[in-house]
Amino acid sequence: MNKIIFKKSGLLVILAAVLLTIQSCVKDFTNHKFEAITYSPSVAIPLVYSSLSIADLLTKGNTSGLVVVDDSNFCTIVYKNSLLSLRADSLIKLPNQQFPSYSAGLTPAEIAALGSAGIVTASYSQTVNFNSGSGTTFIDSLTLKACNLNLTLNSQFPYNGQIVISIPAAKKNGVAFSQILPFKYTGSLPVVVNANYNLAGYDVDMTVGGTTSNQFVVNYSVTLTGGGAPPPATDSISISGSLNTIQFLKIFGDVGQLSLFPPTNKDTIAVTIFQNSLGSGVFSIVNPSLKVTISNSYGVPISATLPLLEAFNPPGSNFPLTGVPNPLPILSPGFNQIGQVLADSFTLNKGNSNIATVINNDPKFFIYSGTGTSNPAGATHANFVLDSSRCKIAIEADLPLYGTASNFVLQDTIQFSPGSFVTSNVQSALFQIYTSNGMPIDVNMQIYFTDSLYHKLDSLVIPNQLIIRSGVLNAAGIVIAPTQYTYRTTLTKARLAKLGNATHLLIKDVESTTNKGATNVKIYSNYRIDLKLGMEVLLQVQQKL
Repeated sequence: MNKIIFKKSGLLVILAAVLLTIQSCVKDFTNHKFEAITYSPSVAIPLVYSSLSIADLLTKGNTSGLVVVDDSNFCTIVYKNSLLSLRADSLIKLPNQQFPSYSAGLTPAEIAALGSAGIVTASYSQTVNFNSGSGTTFIDSLTLKACNLNLTLNSQFPYNGQIVISIPAAKKNGVAFSQILPFKYTGSLPVVVNANYNLAGYDVDMTVGGTTSNQFVVNYSVTLTGGGAPPPATDSISISGSLNTIQFLKIFGDVGQLSLFPPTNKDTIAVTIFQNSLGSGVFSIVNPSLKVTISNSYGVPISATLPLLEAFNPPGSNFPLTGVPNPLPILSPGFNQIGQVLADSFTLNKGNSNIATVINNDPKFFIYSGTGTSNPAGATHANFVLDSSRCKIAIEADLPLYGTASNFVLQDTIQFSPGSFVTSNVQSALFQIYTSNGMPIDVNMQIYFTDSLYHKLDSLVIPNQLIIRSGVLNAAGIVIAPTQYTYRTTLTKARLAKLGNATHLLIKDVESTTNKGATNVKIYSNYRIDLKLGMEVLLQVQQKL
């Protein structure tokens, strides 16, 4: 509703203008004395003008409700919300990896070759066990979004040389990872060299030729150059490495059984059409429905449920919905659908659930929560996930505005400041409410003046007055003409004196659809209701001439 605020300064300007007008009409009779003359002018003050559509009445001031209009202008109010699972990169955290230090020396033949030719090349291999972060996650391959390979070489040989590090299973654009790390002997041992390589964008096969998971092989080719006496057999070279800041783009394999939704996954939808209702009266929507859509981009079998789906009226009225399938229907993309989001849904209606009964209890909220587990049937190596993979449960409550309401009570408060019209000069105040109603709704309205503690000081409307009267309907229940009505009431000087401490207007509506709620009606977007509220203040002003 619009706020009504009476500003003292504005009313004083109006009064001053009236008094100046009166004074300008009086001739100047110098040195003559006259008795004081009492005038009773009136001042008309427009307070509120509103022209409201059904969208204004139902969804103004909130973001959860949307009025959807079909081709015939019939209205459905829609409430939506969604519950998101955790992203795959939040569920699967790949820890930093530390390679075991690898140490090797030269064979007698290699030592002899180095001594005679001054150069030798020795090759070594190391199998790295990759820690997936979970004992139930087995990675066959992954694409790295970010990863740093850190290597440290420690050589006891008094020779210059280089080491070629290659990972045949790690490829970028089809080319396997391979880097050359040179080192130089400067007269002291050991020779220590560090290197860092960026593996972002590499695809890493962790099956070692299709025989296992969570493993890959690193090859080292060490070349030593230099003359002089051959090295002793005890000399060696050692290599240690680590993978840090690992993030994935894709994982293929078996992600195990993961809980996809966080433990605190409850969410609500505010049903704002009922937010100001007092819970009395009878409300009926003929064809309400609630649609649940489950969309999924995990390439993983998922079993999901809605352990909680109910309507709620504070402080403690709960209305559980029936008819929810268990488990929920969930589609998972296959390998030829990587990156796609697949969706399935079900709808609760009056034929397969108790949604009509639940809605007709005027709930203020829907409350729901979801659970989901990957690979419910057990281990499989047919999974894939992207870093952005997610499962989403979306709830949509559709309330087609076709039904009845009988003695449906709404209440609201608005700020009110009586200002200067509560003065000794004000004799009475006439309030006038004009309505032009193009909706199939009758409204009994009462307006109370209250103090800051909401204690009622007075009321504006004589009880049981039909202030807003239903528009004229045809035989199909469609409004064909608005109904106009004017209600007037006067507050006397004695009643106005009670309003000095008034701070709010408490507005209480008792609404019924046409025929006292006995006939189903439909609401269309072209229906409107116009409301004008004005006040005429009768003043008593004394003017000495």
